Amino acid sequence: MGTVIDLIATIVTVLGLLAALGYGGYLLMISSVASKRPGASHLAADARGRVPAAGGLALGALVALLLTNGGIPLDVIGLLVGGGVGLVSVNQLQGARKRLASPPR
Repeated sequence: MGTVIDLIATIVTVLGLLAALGYGGYLLMISSVASKRPGASHLAADARGRVPAAGGLALGALVALLLTNGGIPLDVIGLLVGGGVGLVSVNQLQGARKRLASPPR
């Protein structure tokens, strides 16, 4: 039973880490592209302002991944933290896409 919980916790945590890294990569990509275009400096500044939060999410996912190396209680905590980081990262990514990539009206 312990190995099943460990496997599930590890998979969920790795997915959360990938989501956090994807969010950070998206912000860095938007920042890089927006800094090269005239008139888009406000988008670059907004994306750069969100990068520390993405780094914090990635750090949280790494901590959750380290927690999954313990026993069953630590696996459950790692699963909850990793899953939460993944959900927050996906929600933040969707919000950033709506705010940064949508054409001005």
